[in-house]
Amino acid sequence: MSLKKLYRTVYTEQDFFGPFELLLILPGFHLARGWQSLRVRLVFRVMRAVQLFTYLLWIDRFVLALWNASVEPEKALHYSNTFGVLSMMLARMLVFKWYMADVERLQKYIRRQRAAAPPTTGSYRKIVTIAIIFQLIGLFDRVVFGFSSTYRRELYEMPAIVSSFGWLAELLVHVLSFDFAWRWAAAYNTSLTGMNSIMLGLSDELAEIAQEYQYLMVVEPGIDFWTQLERNIRCTVRRHEQFLQQLDHLKPFLRTTFLLMFYSAAIFLAIGIFIISANGTSFTYYMMLSGFLVTLLLECYWCCQLVDRLNDEHYRIGELLYGLEWPERLCYSAHDAHHYRQARSSLLIMMSLSQKSLGITCGGMFEMSSEAFANLVKLTYTMLMFLRDTQHTN
Repeated sequence: MSLKKLYRTVYTEQDFFGPFELLLILPGFHLARGWQSLRVRLVFRVMRAVQLFTYLLWIDRFVLALWNASVEPEKALHYSNTFGVLSMMLARMLVFKWYMADVERLQKYIRRQRAAAPPTTGSYRKIVTIAIIFQLIGLFDRVVFGFSSTYRRELYEMPAIVSSFGWLAELLVHVLSFDFAWRWAAAYNTSLTGMNSIMLGLSDELAEIAQEYQYLMVVEPGIDFWTQLERNIRCTVRRHEQFLQQLDHLKPFLRTTFLLMFYSAAIFLAIGIFIISANGTSFTYYMMLSGFLVTLLLECYWCCQLVDRLNDEHYRIGELLYGLEWPERLCYSAHDAHHYRQARSSLLIMMSLSQKSLGITCGGMFEMSSEAFANLVKLTYTMLMFLRDTQHTN
């Protein structure tokens, strides 16, 4: 297959949620309805078993590191941070699993809307590009693994309890752990790609709704103005209400996901910067850890931007309604008084509704926005100062 054909295959939208559903399979978290062949189910079960095995292996490393923390404090801190990162990834996957019914309801809605009127915004390309970039992190880990013995010792050291079972057990662990970073990168990537697919899909749909509002008063020749206007308002308002209903169903999932993403990012950013500043590990691990911290920061920034984009699109509906030709087209007369009042009240209600934000919050505490990202940076700095003060006190 030529590179050009491969590029066309990867970036041609066949299923808007296809990348997300594929990534759900790789770490063995969920098997979507469209991926039920015998071969895929077999791969899915193997991936799930391997993922569970590697997580149990890190539980063992974490416990042993805490047991010997007084002898090797740097190693205990490093292992605790890595185990915490894996637990965070697992927790985010469990959130998807818990709210999968709501996510699948939204998937069905967005697929139906995109099939009726495919957008030309390039959202699918963004989703695929970001997913590929994040998945390449696993391949980069393999490169570092091959050239750095220190990194192999720090991240892939054989637990003593496994070594006691002999060379066969060690070989099995090495084989199952070889693509450790690639599979856990897929676990992290699943959450990110899922959020990208959901938020960009909602944004595209809201942009289409705004486009319909813009042409509310466009009437085809030979059709009565009030009849056409009422039909346009009825169809557009119904589509807008369906969008808001779907978003309301999804808000518990978004609240929980953003809560976990926001505060886990603050914690790991503070701990990671503390580890780097305390000179607690090798230069190679510095680079890998720094890359992960930048990834966390970029994810939070990107998700805040997606929410801002969705709210801006919603506000734009109010601006479009305000800018319609009300004085010229909506002329009151005794004969059309009923039509006039009905159309005017419907437009005023939707204008009032679109002047409010969509209410996408972080755990129900505050709205996600660029301001929230700035608060995340402040929170991270506060936690880092706390850790440094604790270190100086001890």
